Amino acid sequence: MFMRRLMIWSLLFTLNTASSWAQEMDPEEMIRLTESDVLRYHIVGAYQSPTYIASDGSGLADVTDHVVIDLTWKLSESKLVGTPTFQNTKTALTKLRDREPACLPPVLKGEYEHWDLLGVMDGNAGALELQVKTTYPVVEIAQNCTASRKPVPAKVRTRPEELVVPSPVMLAMPVSGSKDLSISADRKSLIVHKAGWTWTFTPTPAPGK
Repeated sequence: MFMRRLMIWSLLFTLNTASSWAQEMDPEEMIRLTESDVLRYHIVGAYQSPTYIASDGSGLADVTDHVVIDLTWKLSESKLVGTPTFQNTKTALTKLRDREPACLPPVLKGEYEHWDLLGVMDGNAGALELQVKTTYPVVEIAQNCTASRKPVPAKVRTRPEELVVPSPVMLAMPVSGSKDLSISADRKSLIVHKAGWTWTFTPTPAPGK
């Protein structure tokens, strides 16, 4: 514990002397985070991207989705402690359209659900394995860009997806210029961009740890 504290103090001292943004950090808060082996992570995922909404990869829409995950994480082992909780939000679609802008837009005969989180478990090498379901409704697609339509069948796709849990030490690292990783304005959260998703990780020491 003493060596971990000494290493973090050394890192913070180096960064404070090298860059002005590091002076905005709370060293005691960083020490509190990094000397706690068990952390609570509040994770918010927000999806926003043009997406194919038919099971055969046809039909486009601007899709938004949202999920919240709360979990306890043991840093030294990169493992879950206890059972995570999560909350899904209904998918929203706007600007339904064909791949070809001049063609008639698709007609949905049900609800498209982009990303239903079914479970959260330990994955490989410090990552989470998320069990995810996507639900495609029957979608009527214009054939040859005319009013004649053909139905694309409904489908449910379930698969695992990986989500890496970033270390709180990264809150003390310079990440400017990175397209995939940034730090929130209050320097309390790490923000990861991946495949249309923006994931915001906010770590805090677990109560009593």
